[in-house]
Amino acid sequence: MHMIMKNIYRIGILCTIALAVSCTGVNKADEDWGTNPHVKKTVPAETRTLTFALPQYPMDDNGAIASGFKTAWEVGDKIIVHGEYADEQVTVTLEADDISEDKKTATKTVEGLHPYTRDDCHSSLYAAYPAEAVNNLPHCMFYTSFGNTNTQIMAACNREDLFRFQNLSSLVTFVVSGDFDSYTFTGRKDVMLSYDLYQVKITDTDVNMKQYLQNPSTTITSNKLVADGKTVNYVYIPGDVDLPGGVIIRFYKGGEAVKSLTDKDAFIIKRGTRQDLGDVTAHLVDAADDIDPSLAKPLDGNGRANCYVAYESGFYRFNAVRGNSNTPIEGISEADIVWETYNNGEEVAARSVVSGIAYDEETGSVCFEIPSPIRHGNALLAVKDDDNNILWSWHIWIPKTTIEEGSYGYSSSVTMMDRNLGALVTADTEVADSQSSGMYYQWGRKDPLRAVGSFTEAVAATTAPAGIWTSEAKQGTLLEARQHPTVMYLNEIWTSDMYADLWAEAKTENDPCPPGWKIPINKGIFEGYWSSMTLATDSWGKYGFKAGAGSSSTSVFPYSGAIDYTSGDFDFFDSESGQFKGTRLWDAVAYSKAGYYRALQIRNDQTHNGTGYAMGFAHGIRCIAE
Repeated sequence: MHMIMKNIYRIGILCTIALAVSCTGVNKADEDWGTNPHVKKTVPAETRTLTFALPQYPMDDNGAIASGFKTAWEVGDKIIVHGEYADEQVTVTLEADDISEDKKTATKTVEGLHPYTRDDCHSSLYAAYPAEAVNNLPHCMFYTSFGNTNTQIMAACNREDLFRFQNLSSLVTFVVSGDFDSYTFTGRKDVMLSYDLYQVKITDTDVNMKQYLQNPSTTITSNKLVADGKTVNYVYIPGDVDLPGGVIIRFYKGGEAVKSLTDKDAFIIKRGTRQDLGDVTAHLVDAADDIDPSLAKPLDGNGRANCYVAYESGFYRFNAVRGNSNTPIEGISEADIVWETYNNGEEVAARSVVSGIAYDEETGSVCFEIPSPIRHGNALLAVKDDDNNILWSWHIWIPKTTIEEGSYGYSSSVTMMDRNLGALVTADTEVADSQSSGMYYQWGRKDPLRAVGSFTEAVAATTAPAGIWTSEAKQGTLLEARQHPTVMYLNEIWTSDMYADLWAEAKTENDPCPPGWKIPINKGIFEGYWSSMTLATDSWGKYGFKAGAGSSSTSVFPYSGAIDYTSGDFDFFDSESGQFKGTRLWDAVAYSKAGYYRALQIRNDQTHNGTGYAMGFAHGIRCIAE
């Protein structure tokens, strides 16, 4: 269906281009008539008595016309009648005396008509209803164009003085109850429902409607909503429509999405027929958590991971697979937000970093929304089973500034991030803050622990929900760590489960870096820093420093310290001396002692080395390119 719609879209574009060539005046202002290949002809105005007949609709199984379609003319109805040029079209307003007793026809004497005559058809005048929906191009000839509007549209050509209208719309109806004032109606799987320009050609020698489309959209937006639980709401869709994936209806109040309905049942509706969804109220969910994957941007197109980076507001999705693999996760019941943080001490509002989340069983993807305006920070999203157990979780990283990369003077063959994993900014000013520090990881764990909340005090960043971070003085298992990502295990060796393989030279299932990045190894960038890194002279004192490996190219290392496995507290500030203790950044290489792994350590005395630390410590991470 998607390819079919793409082809229709392409055909529509080509038809519009062809029309622009053949129909003088298409996409041209009135003052451009002199440049057109056709010279505007002066046609004497005529006065004629015209009859307008309503369409002959298909009958349903009960022999009735679907309610919602126009079956009677009313006083005040406005009809457009035109010939060759839009600036000569006439608006006809019906009065009581014009309308027949059965209201199926209306007859009106109309002045100022300029017929358009051609050898290939006998019709010379064209009509459209309702007038407010008509958006004719300057040189319209026998084409009638409609703008994007949620109303029934009709068009006709004359046979002598009779216009027999053709209905151009199909119809979806629903009833809803709630405090809403507008809605959007969206076709799933990229089905196009509305157009900035919907143009049709109807003549007496070409009874089959021809369509020309511009700027197709999957969504109809309407403020014509009555949400009293009994009034029927009408969604008019131009032409026939095939909806193999169903529809999404989102309900708004004051411009904010409140509730949403996703109906995945497929249906096809033809012009003049109706699909009734009934009362949808009982099926509504919070709009933020009704996210359709077809509207979401994939984050895993360049690889699966345990961490994904996003910079802008909008809908996103990724496949629910075990990190850095293609292994699907079984038994998923729902998706949830585990925590959110701004990486500082500011109180965090729930659903401010990630405003909505959903698991789509059909595609096996986790879908989420970053709100507008955006609130930069970090979040952890998880999928759970029926018993509310976390099956897997993913770190969503929303930086304030774009992540840069470089070799920073060490080696052109090694590319390193300009910041620690989870840092919102780079600490490249004279005064750094906690948002440049990043997240903290016990060696081998895929999920980040708390960020630091103040760069001058050893306090944790606030999160929503609050009070979720705990510690347990024991060895944990890999399963426990995955099910309880907010628990720090206070043990020198936090787990004995295959700990040598949790992080490695090749990217593992537990590697916490985003797609295209991995944990450093000692044969990569950090070994070079250990052996040859020189400190730049413009280091910025107690907050950290800039360093380059033998050149002027520098990288920024804030004094982000660590979380101590003996206490679960941040350990990077010496209260007696008033100085920071330095920086520790993990790599994936085992040290000489079992359960110890190498880290780049940069001290506040501006010395550095690579040494071993117990895997129970929580350090920062500086990812390198795969």
